[in-house]
Amino acid sequence: MKNEISVENQSIPKLDWKFLINDIPENSLLLDCRSLEQFKENTIKGAYSAALIKKPHGSSAKSMLKLSSFLQSIINLSENFENIIIFDEGLGMFAGKLYFLLKSIMDNKKNIYILNKLFNEIPSSLLEVGSDDKIITEIEVKKPFVFKDIVPISYVQTNLVKVQLIDVRTKEEYEGLLPRFINPEPGSICGRIPGAIHFDWLELYDDEGHLLSKQTVLKKLKQANLILERPTILYDFNGARSCFVALVLKECKYRDVKVFLGSWMEWRKTKLPKQNVNIWYPES
Repeated sequence: MKNEISVENQSIPKLDWKFLINDIPENSLLLDCRSLEQFKENTIKGAYSAALIKKPHGSSAKSMLKLSSFLQSIINLSENFENIIIFDEGLGMFAGKLYFLLKSIMDNKKNIYILNKLFNEIPSSLLEVGSDDKIITEIEVKKPFVFKDIVPISYVQTNLVKVQLIDVRTKEEYEGLLPRFINPEPGSICGRIPGAIHFDWLELYDDEGHLLSKQTVLKKLKQANLILERPTILYDFNGARSCFVALVLKECKYRDVKVFLGSWMEWRKTKLPKQNVNIWYPES
C-alpha cells in the first residue's frame, strides 16, 4: 500500500524524469529540505528535517568534513528504509543538492527520489507539525567522503580552458548586476568566473514552478549550445541550483557532469580572475 499524495490540480502533466516520484511508497525515509522554521510549522507526516543542507559548503577540508558529517547522519538513518524521498518548497535547489550529493556517495544502494510536488500542493491531511526529535544533526566522522561528482576550486582553476563551464544563475547574477538570487547582501562582490557559459536554471521550469518535460528541456539545452560530449562543470552562488541542473543534464545523457559546490560564493573571495566585477548596493 502506498501513502498516496494526490494533486488537486489534475492539469499538471506526468513528467518523465527518473529522479522524480509522484507518490510516497511504504518504507520511505522522508527528508524535508526547507528551513527549520517551516519544518516546525508543518511537514509531511513522518518526515525528518534536513535543513542543514541549506548551509553553504566550500572546498576546504573543514567544510567538506561538516558536509560529510551531516550526510553520514542521513545514511545511518536510512538503514531501515528502502527508499529516500526528498522535498523542499518546489522541485529544485536544496532538494536537488541533497539528492545529487547522496547519489554521489551512495550510488545505487538506495532508491532516491525528489517528490514531484510543490509543497503547497500537498493536502493538509498529510501534514503534521515537525518535531524536535526528527531534526537531523551532524555526527562525528574522521574524514570526508570522496564525492565522485563534486570538484574543488583548485580543479576548476586548472581546468578552465578544458571544460564546458556553465553558470546556471540568473541573467542579473551572470552579468554582475546582482550578487545572488535570494537575499543579496549590500557590499557583496558581483561577477562571474571567466569563460563561463550562461544557462539560467529557471529555464527548466514552467510559470507555476513545475519542471518541464524532458523533451522541452532537451530543446532548450540544444538552443543554448551546451555540448553533450564535452566535460562539464556547473556552478551558481552556493552550489544548490547547479546540483539540480547537474542531475537534469545527467538524465539528458550529458557525458561528464560535475559541480563546483563552492561556486561564486567561494570564487569571489579569492584573487583568481573574475569577469563583470561589481560591488552591489541596493538602490536608495
